[in-house]
Amino acid sequence: MNGKQEGPHGSLLDIYFNVVPLKVIETLNATIDGTRHDWSPADGRRESVMANSFATLLRENACFQAIESQVCAAADTWARTVLKREVSDKPLHVLRCVGPDADSQSYLRHFDSHLLTILVPLQLAPDGERNGDLIMHAFQRKANSTIANLLTKSYLFFEHGLPFFIRRVLATRDLSRAHSQRIECSPGNIYVFNGLITLHHNLDVTVGERRMLIIHHYDAGLTAGARSVTRSFRLLRDRLAGMV
Repeated sequence: MNGKQEGPHGSLLDIYFNVVPLKVIETLNATIDGTRHDWSPADGRRESVMANSFATLLRENACFQAIESQVCAAADTWARTVLKREVSDKPLHVLRCVGPDADSQSYLRHFDSHLLTILVPLQLAPDGERNGDLIMHAFQRKANSTIANLLTKSYLFFEHGLPFFIRRVLATRDLSRAHSQRIECSPGNIYVFNGLITLHHNLDVTVGERRMLIIHHYDAGLTAGARSVTRSFRLLRDRLAGMV
């Protein structure tokens, strides 16, 4: 690791450089390439044994393990001091592979249900303009109550139903007004932020495929079970498709 850099707009994002050896990333990508005929979820997303095994492999790296432990401790402290509650941790591992046929999964502004999000880029799409980069909004919300959180999610769910070109126009407008910032991710680095209070989304992909391992820690429990229902539905869909 060559060090940590505080992210744009203060402390929205922390970047840890050169944490994951490129040899490990090559191994993970080769694993994906060798199993793609077995799964291809419509949203490019898979909560699976593969994602869990990838995370386990990364944790064999002492540097990654130390960083994850450090940011988890900070998230736990944040939960106790800001949310005023104890939040148990059951990590959620997600592998996401998105290509040109996944416009429906682009420009979907959202907050995570978890406090801590760790992004591990595995592969970038080659188009420099529209390559699936992460977009983070500059203004973080305050930690909300369950009711306020559900109202926000309801509005964003409505927004997700808007046509692709409208979502893209809205995202472009926010970038031009500096209401959001594009984060150029690179394999080898890891990116850490509080997804519960930071609105974020991704650009679309026009060529190739963007691959990301996402590790979520500390479900804040502000969804009144809605997140669990969505997750269970996705897992059931994948099982029926023979992808788990």
